[in-house]
Amino acid sequence: MAEVNGKVMEKELISEEVDFQEKYLSRGQLIWRAFLKHRLGVVALVILIVLYIMALFADFLAPYDPLEQSLRHTYAPPTKIHRTYKGQKVKPYILPIISFVDKVTYERTYKEMLFPSRIVVEKPDGQREAYELGKDGVESIRFQISSVESIKINGEWVDVKRSPRIAEYLLFGYNDEALAKGQARFETSSAVAQEVYFKSYGSRFGLTDEEQIEAVAITETIESIVIRKDGRPQIVTGKIVDYDYKIYPVKWFVKSWTGKLFWLFPLSVHLFGVDNYDNNPYVKLFIMGADLYGRDVWSRIVFASRISLSIGFIGMVITFALAMVFGGISGYYGGLIDEALMRFAEIIMSIPNFYLLIMLRAMLPLDLPSTQIYILLVFILAFIGWAGTSRVIRGMVLSIRQREFVEAAIAIGLPNWKVLTRHVLPNTATYLIVASTLRIPGYILGEAGLSFLGLGIREPYASWGLMLAQAQDVYVITRAPWLLIPGLFIIITCLSFNTVGDALRDALDPRSLG
Repeated sequence: MAEVNGKVMEKELISEEVDFQEKYLSRGQLIWRAFLKHRLGVVALVILIVLYIMALFADFLAPYDPLEQSLRHTYAPPTKIHRTYKGQKVKPYILPIISFVDKVTYERTYKEMLFPSRIVVEKPDGQREAYELGKDGVESIRFQISSVESIKINGEWVDVKRSPRIAEYLLFGYNDEALAKGQARFETSSAVAQEVYFKSYGSRFGLTDEEQIEAVAITETIESIVIRKDGRPQIVTGKIVDYDYKIYPVKWFVKSWTGKLFWLFPLSVHLFGVDNYDNNPYVKLFIMGADLYGRDVWSRIVFASRISLSIGFIGMVITFALAMVFGGISGYYGGLIDEALMRFAEIIMSIPNFYLLIMLRAMLPLDLPSTQIYILLVFILAFIGWAGTSRVIRGMVLSIRQREFVEAAIAIGLPNWKVLTRHVLPNTATYLIVASTLRIPGYILGEAGLSFLGLGIREPYASWGLMLAQAQDVYVITRAPWLLIPGLFIIITCLSFNTVGDALRDALDPRSLG
């Protein structure tokens, strides 16, 4: 019996055995495994990939031509996207916006407009009649509007100016309640309004002090409705009891301006945009606002990323190519060659980088096209960056040159250039990978600094630094703070590169590879 139980227990132990399979990872797989443990580094890498994809597909992501100007939308704020229409939830849409100079404060402001598409008018005899654009010959709906400016003196309102006009749209102040009453009143008591109206009407009413004007109001009333029907205008009197206004849907994959995908293929379909079905000039979808010339800030940021991101990457490649050549030759051969190259590098390093950058740019003509300026900036940034890197590579080459595998390569008769390119310089790759991720932000900031000072990319082309230069005026910042968004992109990009560099440095540490 004991023997039987022993066999049963032996079978159970055999069945519970776990099979282990050996798996050999390459050095690259070990580095990637160690990198994935750095969560911030992974997030930063994803951000950089998204930014470079954004730069590559700029023509697809930009809803507007970055060079297209619209002076109707100077410093237009980010467009408000609506989800409800007359109390009901609908698909996203926007309304036309108009800029106007406030009659009271003389400041340019933006308000949404309601373009009528259908109105129902209750006439004095009680009958109701509907007018809808495109039906029954109705070509347009316009309004005879009377605007009355009033000032408040000793608690009483006094009318000072009346301005009748015909408007093709419902003013921004009209909502459901205002349309039902046929009028809207805007009241203010700011110091600017008091000063303006005191200068204009103070003597008429015998006022001696601005403070005697307690408030200012502008009252607008719809006096009549002008319907253009079958080519003839027709005046309709009555009260608006119901109405519909034009809405412009926000859609994915909208066909608008024609760009070039990958700089080669014409592309007129873009990721998102607004369906401007009647080509209304007041309809614009600015998700990040507009600049001084009414250009879409988001579209310009996307295209500016091509310059700001590529200039750092290309400059880094040229810098490390020069550093490997000068540092490798200096460390491998030594002697007079080492002395000459390193003394030249130290002269460059003795000059502060930003001042050297400005000096080199000032030596070149200032009226060059942006394409030539871009190429010059790449080489200027590469020139000022190679000296410090070459000294580090020289030190590494001096150390690697004394190792056995290098001495063995020399002993079997390999030429010096083969020993240097095949055995010495490849062993500096670990440092170069980390240093490149930490060096690119410097080049991006260098280009941004030059463009900010007016020495880099020029209008009408864009870089993040040039766009940020438009926000250096305090008055502009208070009116259009969205012009600071390019600076946010610069900060995010530089932080991401630095974080990826730290993660790579940890991942390449032999202790982290296990």
